[in-house]
Parts: sequence; structure tokens; C-alpha cells
Amino acid sequence: MIRLLKYTIPRRTVRGLLVTLLVLFIGTFVGIVAGVDYLSRDLPSLDALQSIEPSVKTVIFAANGDTLREFYTENRTIVPLSQIPVALQQAVISVEDRRFHDHYGIDLRRLVGVIWINLTTSRSPGGSTLTQQLARNLFPRLLPSQKRITRKFREWIVATQIESIYTKDEIMAMYLNQIYLGKGSYGVQAAAHTFFGKDVWELGHAECSMIAGMIQRPETFSPIRHLDRAYARRSTVLETMINAGYLTRAEAEAVGATEVHPIEAGTITRTSAGFAAYFVEEVRKDLEKTYGATKLYKEGLRVWTTLNPQYQVWMEEALEEHLATEETDRKYEMSKAAYDSLVDAGTRPEKLEYLQGAALLQDVRTGAILGMVGGRSFDDYKWNMATQATRQPGSIFKPFVYLTALQHGYMPCSILMDTPFVLDTGTSLWRPKNFNGRFRGPMTLRFALSRSVNTPTAKLYQDYGLSPVLENVRKLGFTTRLPRVPALFLGAGEVTLREVVAAYSSFANHGVYTQQHLITRVESAEGEILFEARIEQREALDPAEAYMMTNLLQSTVREGTAVSARWRGFTKSGAGKTGTTNESTNAWFCGFTPSFCGGVWVGFDQANPMGRGATGARMALPIWAKFMGKITDQKGEEPFIRPPGIVEEAICLNSGMLATSGCDSTATEVFLPNFFPQDVCDLHGGQLHNFEGVDKDFQTLDSADDEF
Repeated sequence: MIRLLKYTIPRRTVRGLLVTLLVLFIGTFVGIVAGVDYLSRDLPSLDALQSIEPSVKTVIFAANGDTLREFYTENRTIVPLSQIPVALQQAVISVEDRRFHDHYGIDLRRLVGVIWINLTTSRSPGGSTLTQQLARNLFPRLLPSQKRITRKFREWIVATQIESIYTKDEIMAMYLNQIYLGKGSYGVQAAAHTFFGKDVWELGHAECSMIAGMIQRPETFSPIRHLDRAYARRSTVLETMINAGYLTRAEAEAVGATEVHPIEAGTITRTSAGFAAYFVEEVRKDLEKTYGATKLYKEGLRVWTTLNPQYQVWMEEALEEHLATEETDRKYEMSKAAYDSLVDAGTRPEKLEYLQGAALLQDVRTGAILGMVGGRSFDDYKWNMATQATRQPGSIFKPFVYLTALQHGYMPCSILMDTPFVLDTGTSLWRPKNFNGRFRGPMTLRFALSRSVNTPTAKLYQDYGLSPVLENVRKLGFTTRLPRVPALFLGAGEVTLREVVAAYSSFANHGVYTQQHLITRVESAEGEILFEARIEQREALDPAEAYMMTNLLQSTVREGTAVSARWRGFTKSGAGKTGTTNESTNAWFCGFTPSFCGGVWVGFDQANPMGRGATGARMALPIWAKFMGKITDQKGEEPFIRPPGIVEEAICLNSGMLATSGCDSTATEVFLPNFFPQDVCDLHGGQLHNFEGVDKDFQTLDSADDEF
């Protein structure tokens, strides 16, 4: 028997009571364990919690460091806690979790107070600690935001696990980099850029306290949408900082009196308006192919590209201004302006029927793509006309035919016959015609190329055929399949603008083909270098052959079909070639200087005629001349360097032989070391004479566009 005060309790009763309490304790313990186990059944494991990595955005930079674009599932830039202002950290702790440094994920004191308020009033304040909020943000699908008791228990479990693994500073850093703050910005660095156009470490006390106030309801307290509410919320934050001991009343009043200057609503940066959209898309596709979508959109990369923003602006402006002018002058039924009006009215046409264009600019030595315009609107049409579209090259293909001619013993002064001829191809009769429908008889090779005369070009097929031409274009980087037909000499088949620019760049680069590239360096979000570009080169042509082709193509710009470049803005040393296809369905120009090679294509998406006079000289050359003129004005004059061994002789333009004192039409001509005239002109009398100071601008006959 056991006596308790005046009562005597039988031992059996005491034992029964103790057994009952023990059973209740064990049952409660087992129930708690089972409940925790049940609630934890699909929560993240400890291993998962030990390797928390919030998604990070990929940032694409131009060559000068400007940000071109960002790719992400969540707009977030991770910054270490050391770069986040202490004032911002204190403001967040004050308003969201004042005892953050004293609890282990669950603030029991605050929890009891919240329960009492819920029971005794109609208010329903939140009781979540920063760690609990972090748990919800890290695992939103496992811990949905609905107010349910089971969710709260699960949230406590994850919060206590996080506290057992990470230090308070680590938890604070994760929280400030994870939290959503409105307008698609995750984390304080993204928010600082979104709302104030600054890095987070540049924020003052007034801005820090305003960002802290946004955590509760980001859209309601957005300084861009509701600045008055943001100021009112900031006052609440400052009051909590006074109560927490972080600020004195005087300090808080000084911060509260400070105005902030958020980015104006509706402000659109150049990078968000589709600037260099086709270039960026090529970069994005390359990154996704190499590193995968997860790395690109969630793990984050830092990517430096070759794009020169100023050159890109000049290229886009030149292309759009000229094509808009042509649409107006030619009175096309559908123009881009008309198309845009239909889109604005909510009626997007099924087909893209307005005039299109593309441009590409390459550094001839490094292969870096400095600018790319794949079309007039990436929003309207994603297909890249500079890299993906294959179109008939027309006369822009002729330099490869004439290169082959030089390799087979022809010279710039070789006399070619511009007369009608018929070729039996085995399946049909081929009758090449000139663009203007006329035949001029004998002319030099230089004249035939600079004026883009078809029939003498086509006749070269009878001498050396297709194989050596195809071998040359292969060496110069063409990969598209070309037809094995005589009409290839006049630009049959289809190629891309990117291939044409790469091949012409080899002429400018002393016969060295350089692999094109758009990316110079790729880093992980942690700064690990994943890729660095290396210049990849190979000799495609003999330097003397490349120089000869450059010299010949200078005549096109100086006096041939591209002579208008001079009064359209391009005044420096340059070389190039126009191209026009049957019925003017494609117009081309590709030109180069010792440093840069640029190409332009103009036409419709479907191969429809552009109209009378729509030649490469009219439709494409003005675009090239305008942007290349600005680029070369900035760069300055650069001469083409003549390699050793080039022979220079005075020749008669009528006979193509060494000139005499009796020749009335002469010029100083350049030759390959093994191919230069040996015979003296037999059409005119006189003695062989060395013409010093002879005008090197060759004969100027009719400079009309003689194009295919």
C-alpha cells in the first residue's frame, strides 16, 4: 500500500497507473515516429538536402562584355552572402524572422503566439521561420502553399533537417538567393537588377529595406507598380529594425526620408527587344547541343561570344532601311509595315510574304562572327537566312570558276570570247545568255569577271570541266551538295550565306581558310572554364592565288558591277562580287577588306521574282556598302599585301600580250609566278616598252550589271 496524504493507494492501482502511462508514452512515441515517417515518406533525403543547388540562369555576353541574353527557368543570379549588404540581411531578419539566430528551424515561442492570435482573433498571421520559407521555396511541389496542418508538419521536418546540415550564414545565403521577389526575379541579385538596375551590393539602406518588405507580397509591394505601397511597407520594415535593435529611431527616420528610383514601368532594354536574335539563337542551339538543356536553363553558364554590338546595330539598320525603301519604291503588295499592321490588329498572315534579307560579318583572320542578321524579324520567322537557308548563288559563285582558270594557266589579261555558243550536256542543249542579252566579242578575263559576263565564264567549262571547281569549293569550306552540271559555272545549285562569307574570307586571309565560330569562352556558374575557342586554320589556296583573286575582285568594286559602293558609303580598299539569279529571285553581294568579310542576301522566303532591275548591285550591295563603310571608316585604310613572287607587266588590253609603244589601250597587270605573258603584242607596231606610271585602273567600257 502507498499513502498519499490521507489516502492509501493500493500498489496494484499504482502499478496499473504506471503501466498505463508507460503504454501511453510508448504509444505516443510510436505514433509520433510513425507519423513522422508517414509525413516524411516523399520528402527529400538528407543526401538531397546536402546538395541543394537552386536553378541558375545562363548569361550570354557580347565581345565587349555587354549582356546579350539570359536563359533560365527562374531568373536568378547566385551571389555569396559577403556581397549582400548587411543592411539587407538585417532588414529581412527583422521583418521575417527576428529570432533566426536562436532557433533550430522552428520558433516555438512565435508559434505559440500565432496559435493564440488565431484562436482569439479573426487574424491569421504567419508563423514560418526563414528556414521554413526556404524549405517551401526549395521544394514547392512537396510543400505546397495551402494552409494545411499536414503541410506544416512536413515543413517543420524539412526545416529541422536543413538546420542540422547548414550553418545560419549558409541558410541565409540560400534564402536570399532563392526567394521570389516579383516580375520573374528570384533572389536579391535578380531583384536588384529588375527593380533598380543595380547589383545588389550597390544598393543603399533605403533600397535594401524596400526589397525586404517585398518578400511578404511581391506584386502588392512592387516599387515599379505600387511605389506608394512600397514606401508604406518600407516604414513597417524600418520599425521592425528599430525593435530588433539594428537601427536607432533617428537612423530609421533618415532611411525613411530617402527616395528610391526604381526602373520605370514599361522600360525595355535592347537585349529584351530581340537585338541580335538570330545570332543568340545560334549560340543557344550550340550550347544546348553541347551541354544539354539542364545545364543551359537550370545549372547556369557564362558564355562570351564574338558579337560586336556596334557592328550588329549598323548591319541591322542598313538592312532594314534599304529593304523598307525598296518595298516602297517597288510598291509590293505585302511589305513588312503592312504585315506588322495586320499582326497588331490580331490577324497574322499564314505566310511570310514581305521582302527578306540576311547579312553576315566575319573577322577574316580569326573566323569570329562579328555580326549576323538572319532575317528582318525573329518574332515573325525563326528560320535563319544567313546560316540555314540555301539559295542559288548566281554570279557570286563565279570567283571559284575563275580561281580554277588561273590554276589552269589563264591570266587576268587572257582574251575570252563573249559570243553565243551551245553546249550539249548529254541530256539537253545549254545556251548560256548574258544578263543584258548582248554579246561583246573579245574581252580580258579581268573584264569578264568584274562585269560578271556569263558566256565567256560558261565557255571555261569546255576547258577544265567541273571536278577542279568542285575541289576548290570543297577546300574553301562548302559542305552543301552542289549539282554536277555545267550550269554550276553560272551559279546553279544552292549554298548558304555563311559558306560564301567563309570562302571569300580565305581570299582576304592569304589563302588560309579559318573555321567560323560564335563562342569564345564558356564557364560554369562556379567559374570553371568549360571551353575556350582556338583559332582553327588550314591552307586552302596558295597565297599568290588568293592575292590574284583579291586583285581581280578589286576591279569589281573599282569599276565593275559593284562600282556604286563608292557613292553608297564604302570608300576604302575592298574587293567583292555581286550575284543575281534568274528572274531576280536572289540578290547577293559578298565583299571583303584585309580584316573583314561581309555578305548580304536579299530575296523572298519563297523564290519569287523581286521585279525589274532587282540585281545584287541594286538590292544587296547598298546594304553592304552602308554597314561596311562605317566599319572601315572606324578601322581606317588597310592595303592588301602582295605576297612574294607576283609578276607585274605592262600588257595590251586588246591582245592580252606584252604591250609595245604602239599599243593604244594598255594597263599594268599582275600575274602568278608561273603564268605571265611571254609574247609581245602582234596587233600594234612599236617596240617592247616598260610603261612606268601606267594607270592601273583597267579599261572602262560599259559598267552595266551583266549578271546571271
